[in-house]
Amino acid sequence: MVLATTNGKGMGHLSRQLALALASLGGMDPVIFSLSSAVTVVNQYGMRAEWAPSSLRKQVPRRHWDAYLAERITALVTETNASAFVFDGVYPYDGVLRALRRMPDVPFIWSRRAMWQKGVGARALRYRRLFAAVLEPGDLAAAGDVGRTVYLEDARRVGPITLVGQVPQLSREQAVADLGLDPDRPRLLLTLGSSKRSDLYAAYTRTVEQFSAAGWQVVVTSSPLRGRAATAAGPKQISVFPLVRYMKAFDAAVSASGYNAVHELLYSAVPTLLVPNADAVTDDQRTRARIVANTGLALSADPDRPREFDAALTRLLDERVRSRLTASCLDLDPPTGATEAARAVIGLAAVGVPSGERMEAASLHAQRFARRTVGRVLPPALANTLGRPPRLTRPGDLRGPLTVSPVLAPGLQGVPQISREELLVTDALTPGLFDGRYVEHLLPGASDDYVKARAEIAARYYRLNGRPNAETIAEIRTKSDERDWSALGWPAV
Repeated sequence: MVLATTNGKGMGHLSRQLALALASLGGMDPVIFSLSSAVTVVNQYGMRAEWAPSSLRKQVPRRHWDAYLAERITALVTETNASAFVFDGVYPYDGVLRALRRMPDVPFIWSRRAMWQKGVGARALRYRRLFAAVLEPGDLAAAGDVGRTVYLEDARRVGPITLVGQVPQLSREQAVADLGLDPDRPRLLLTLGSSKRSDLYAAYTRTVEQFSAAGWQVVVTSSPLRGRAATAAGPKQISVFPLVRYMKAFDAAVSASGYNAVHELLYSAVPTLLVPNADAVTDDQRTRARIVANTGLALSADPDRPREFDAALTRLLDERVRSRLTASCLDLDPPTGATEAARAVIGLAAVGVPSGERMEAASLHAQRFARRTVGRVLPPALANTLGRPPRLTRPGDLRGPLTVSPVLAPGLQGVPQISREELLVTDALTPGLFDGRYVEHLLPGASDDYVKARAEIAARYYRLNGRPNAETIAEIRTKSDERDWSALGWPAV
C-alpha cells in the first residue's frame, strides 16, 4: 500500500497514516509517500518512505508541479506494485487526480477528516467521486460538525484514528526520565501549534507565567517539522515523535484543538485546556473545542478573550477539576478507527476498482478537463463557478525549471552541505536532509528500473547540466555506498 500525505503545518497527516499502517498488524506492506520533511520519523518503525517536494518549496515551478507529482506517484505505484493508494489530506491535488486517471485498476482512496469550517471546501469535494472510496476518521466532537462533509453520504465512517493504542506508552517514571523532566514537580504540556497571531502568543505567555508561579514545570513542544529550538531559559522544550508515547509524564496540558492533539490527549486521559487556533484554514477548531468541553472531556477558552482564558487556566490548576476531566476521559471507549480503516483499505485492495466506478471516473475526468479548458478563456469570476481556479499569474508561477547539477548519493549517511545550484539525489532518510536544499529522493532499496525512471522524470522538470563542486563530491563519496547511479540515466558526477 502507498500511504500518501500532504505537506501540512504539523504531524497530523503522517500520524494518521502511521496509525493505519501499525493497526494493520502486518496485513499490509506500507510505503509512505509524503510532501512533509518530517517523513523521516517513520524510520523508527522500519517502514520504507519516499519524500517529494511540495509546490510551496518552489523546487519545481508551480505550473509544472502537478504534472511532476503525477509522474512521481505513477512511478512509485508501478515500482512497488501497490494494491492501493491512500491519500490523507483536505484537498486532492490535481497531480493525485492525474495519477488516478493513469492507473484506473488501482484503488485510490481518500482519507478525509471531517469537522470542516462552515462554507469551505466546495471545490475539493467536487472530486470525491473520482476515488474508489472515501474514509472519514471519527471525531469526538462530531455532534457539532457543521461543515460540508456532514451532508455527504460518500464516506465510510470509522472511529477516531489516533496513535493511542498503536504505540506503547512509557510508564510515568520512564517518560519523565527519557524527556529529562523534573520528577519532583507537576508538569504541564504546552502545545499551541505554529502561529504569528498576537493573541496566541499572549495566551502562551500567560500560561507559562501562571503555571510557573504555581510551581509547575512547563514543557513546550517543538514540532519535528521545525526541529528543536534553542533557549537559554524559560520552559523546557522537547521535540519528540510520537508524543503520545510520553503522555503519562504530564499532569495537564494546554493545547491547540487540532484533530490529532485532541484525540491523543483525551484518549490518554490528560486533563486539557483546548485553545482554538484561528489560523486553521479548513479545520473547525473552535467548534471542536466547544463541543468537547460541553461533554466534560476538557476545558476550552478562546485566546482572544484574555479574562476567559485566565479563568480557564485557574480552573486547570485546580486538582479537583483535573480529577473530573481525567475520570471523564477514562470512561471513553478505546479508539478503533485505525483498525477499522486498515481493514477497509485491505478489503478495497483485494476487490479492486469495479468496472462501473471506472466508467464513472472516466466521465468525471472528462467533465473536469472540460471545466479546466473552458476556464482558461473565461473571466476569473465565471471560471470559479465552474470549479476552475483563475489562471496563475504570479511571477513565481511563471519561472522556468531550475538549472542544477546532480550530486548522486545512494546510501548517504549524514546531511551534506550543498549549494543552491546543486541537486542532491539520494535514498537516505536522515532528519534534516530535506531542509534548505534541493533533493530528489528515491525509495530506499529501489530497483534499477526505478532509478532509470526517476532520472527520466528529473530530466523533464530540471535543467540538469554543469558539474557539482569538487568539495561536495569528495564529501558525498566518503559517506555514501558504491552503487553507480550514473550508469542508470543520471548525469555522471
